[in-house]
Amino acid sequence: MRYPAFALCLLLTACATKPEPEPQIRTVVQEVRVPVPVDCGPDVGPRPAYVATPEAIAAAQGIYQLGVLVVSELLQLRVRNEVLETVYEACRSPRPG
Repeated sequence: MRYPAFALCLLLTACATKPEPEPQIRTVVQEVRVPVPVDCGPDVGPRPAYVATPEAIAAAQGIYQLGVLVVSELLQLRVRNEVLETVYEACRSPRPG
């Protein structure tokens, strides 16, 4: 008598358990922003023709003329460097979007 009662309990227990629900597939769209390096090839123009060429230095008639040549070339170099720094700073700054 013991075994049929035990079998009946097992059958009732098997019917009482809930089946597990099947896994549901969800699609979630997320926006992920990743910085991407971009080559910045600015057009800074051609190199200027500097005034203190070897020919101009050799043709200078005195120390005063030589000094004028050197100072004018220094001014040209400073202006060129300011242009280059401005252009390259614009390349380094982050772009919106």
